[in-house]
Amino acid sequence: MQKRFLPFFLTMGLGALNDNLFKSSLVILIAYHLPKDQADIYVQMAAGLFILPFFIFSGISGQLCDKYEKTTLIRFVKAFEILIMVAGSIGFFTHQIPFLLFTLFLMGVHSTIFGPVKYSILPQHLSENELLAGNSLVSMGTFLAILIGTIAGGMLVTENVLKNFSYWPISMAILLTASFGLIFGLIVPKAQPADPTLKLKLNPFTETWQGLKYAFANPWTKLSILAISWFWFFGFFYMASLPSYCRDILKGDEATATLLLTMISLGMGLGSILINKVSGGSVKLGPVIFGGAGLTIFSLDLTFLSTRVPSHELHTISEFLSLSFPMYANYRALLDFFFIGIFGGIFIVPLYTLMQHKAPSHMGSRIVASNNIWNSVFMVSAAVTAIICFKIGLDIKQIFLLVSVLNIGVTLILLWKLPEHFYLTFFAIAIRCLYRLRVIGADNIPRTGGALIVANHVSFIDPLIIAAASHRPPRYMMDKAYYDIPWLKWFFVTSKSIPVTPKKIDPALMENAILEVVEGLKRGELITIFPEGFITSDGNMIPFKEGIERISKLVDVVIIPTAIRGMWGSWFSRINGSAMKGVPPNRGFAKVEIIFGEPTHSSQACKNKLHDTVKELRGSML
Repeated sequence: MQKRFLPFFLTMGLGALNDNLFKSSLVILIAYHLPKDQADIYVQMAAGLFILPFFIFSGISGQLCDKYEKTTLIRFVKAFEILIMVAGSIGFFTHQIPFLLFTLFLMGVHSTIFGPVKYSILPQHLSENELLAGNSLVSMGTFLAILIGTIAGGMLVTENVLKNFSYWPISMAILLTASFGLIFGLIVPKAQPADPTLKLKLNPFTETWQGLKYAFANPWTKLSILAISWFWFFGFFYMASLPSYCRDILKGDEATATLLLTMISLGMGLGSILINKVSGGSVKLGPVIFGGAGLTIFSLDLTFLSTRVPSHELHTISEFLSLSFPMYANYRALLDFFFIGIFGGIFIVPLYTLMQHKAPSHMGSRIVASNNIWNSVFMVSAAVTAIICFKIGLDIKQIFLLVSVLNIGVTLILLWKLPEHFYLTFFAIAIRCLYRLRVIGADNIPRTGGALIVANHVSFIDPLIIAAASHRPPRYMMDKAYYDIPWLKWFFVTSKSIPVTPKKIDPALMENAILEVVEGLKRGELITIFPEGFITSDGNMIPFKEGIERISKLVDVVIIPTAIRGMWGSWFSRINGSAMKGVPPNRGFAKVEIIFGEPTHSSQACKNKLHDTVKELRGSML
């Protein structure tokens, strides 16, 4: 992986570093060297101008990346970046803010062309199992580059540096970074064009419209692209308005603003790495919902900080950290920005990976370009929204509050759309808080396509244990008596459980349940059944019912025999006759194992043989 990935990673990282060196230095210059009423507008204009090319040119850049070999485009883009940085250096020395804003627009053009390459090249250089890790590293590298670029960009245009060295430090930094980006770009391994016969269409307006429609190639690309775009709408306010928030609310100077940007960038990098660890290298969408909730919690705290300080002057970092803010508002602000970054990384990395997984192979770059167009639409909308909010008299805390409330709605929509994915993550956390869960053979569960898990039934939380051990959301066949419990039915409905009763009680419902299992398997779903029919009352396995054989005759599917070990004797088992009665036994953090056996094909399914296989997997540990 290293030889395939490292040159691209360094090229990508240096590009992100230069974006932020230039952008951060320009924003700091505007925020602290122009009158406040002009500075607030210019800061929003700068952010909007950087994003505008994504809206205008992404449709064309997506075509270019699908039609041509990608490393050729990388080298062209990196050479173009050097020319832009020459222009930017001239702009710094001539103190021409409009010219510098135009140069920032050109950097946006550079990033517009590089963006589709950045995400569409990964599936060509990495295997499916490496893709989430690759995206985590790309996100971590991007935000580490943002961190370094933000710090360096701010430090290189402080009043002291400008007084002693003029604009030479920032000019040399952006030119050297662009030059090294070109050097590493020359050794990126080749990536063949996805559609070399594609006929280019160069009208930016029609291709932008067409690019917007590419997002709807399938429901998963639609969901991922719109959710990613919302994230950048949300994040726009914090990245673009943070210097103003620091100046007006926290009374911090340029270096303090850089410290806050550092905290959010560090958090994003850490969150991007954490999500790969939490997800075990698989694409899981449950963390996206947790990420959205975390963004809301910590952004709301920023709006409610009491920041009355004893002076109206701007404070240095040391003064900011030593001042007696009410309720430690200075340290809370640092932590809030840090955790906004962490939950931002958790939110966005799975969405990028999902987009790459679900994009049609022949138009991967155009799907990425579509994502960039939608991102730009949302971010330009955010810039316009911010300008309007300032014009009508809202302050930054009120704007942050508005965005936080809107994010609550987006998170609830994601929960409504992806309840089973939320449960998968929630139970993975909850079960591991109760038990020392050991999972064996998880790779025996196919990552895609229909599969049937056949497990022994020891306790009432066996389905949750299977969910905690799976990398895909499973559906369950379950007793209708429990399915109809009023205060739990919402959970069973949203998790798409399949109610069933014994054939002698309701043969029609049994038949419908089996047909629903079969249809779900044909749709490529992961379904779990407990063929014993009942939870064991003595720890021993009950003979499997004939339903498993009926299902096997109706659909060609992979069957995974599964053994749950260690739950007999728990509060959720029937060791004392009735489960969940009285005081739970002292089994805190007991060892529980789940073993997914070697898959077998449904054509070879036999209830007695599957029973014996599960029993053998279970062994003596009940």
